[in-house]
Amino acid sequence: MKTEPAPFPAELLLDQPHRGQSLLRAFYQQHHERRNYKTAQHAEQKAAFFGRYVRDTLAPRNALGVDLGCRGGALTRRLGDMRWVGVDVDGVAVALANAAGVPCVEMDIGIGIHFKDASFDAVMMTEVLEHLAYPVITVREIHRILVKKPKSAFFGSVPLDYHLHRRWKVMRGKRLSGDPTHIHHFSFTELDHLLRFYFHRVEYLPLRGTAVRFPKLHLPYRFCVSDIAWIASYPRESVANWDIAEVL
Repeated sequence: MKTEPAPFPAELLLDQPHRGQSLLRAFYQQHHERRNYKTAQHAEQKAAFFGRYVRDTLAPRNALGVDLGCRGGALTRRLGDMRWVGVDVDGVAVALANAAGVPCVEMDIGIGIHFKDASFDAVMMTEVLEHLAYPVITVREIHRILVKKPKSAFFGSVPLDYHLHRRWKVMRGKRLSGDPTHIHHFSFTELDHLLRFYFHRVEYLPLRGTAVRFPKLHLPYRFCVSDIAWIASYPRESVANWDIAEVL
């Protein structure tokens, strides 16, 4: 005799369909209370690096870019030679960006990015990927929303957590990163593999580390750089699934 499955007790469930997003926003707003929305880390170096590409390669009058995790538009405003919009999970950052003249909407980009295919000539995401659980999905989404032309570009930056200093910290029993919002820890090898999987060209700018202090030594990025920026351009027309096992 077949037994019917017992129904799940629905009275146990919360009627809050967006509870996860609300908790995430509250967490970041609490964390960001200690931050200055009007500045960006390594802002001068990034603005010069990205700005050169905007001026020399993109067509500023016609190009459209989106800053994912714009944090009040602190860096976006420095690249004003083209049209920019922004998104952020933090409502305070969204309000500040709009007040500063950068059209911005509140959006959780933790998994999906809610823009149509091939909407942008440039995507910027600085100091954000390390806060996301699945950056592989995010970079795939960035590739999807970029126009598939040689000039289209992904501007970004992340900390690198597997340089020699951090490895020595772990050997002494300390945490790899002291920031509680960092949930993905990049090595240069993983980052480079990921970007080149989706883009034909990748250019790097080391921002901090021994390789920055002693540039004439040409030290390897994988051991001697702790923060890095990039311009990944010329998105590939089609890509297969990225095999994370190749770089682990």
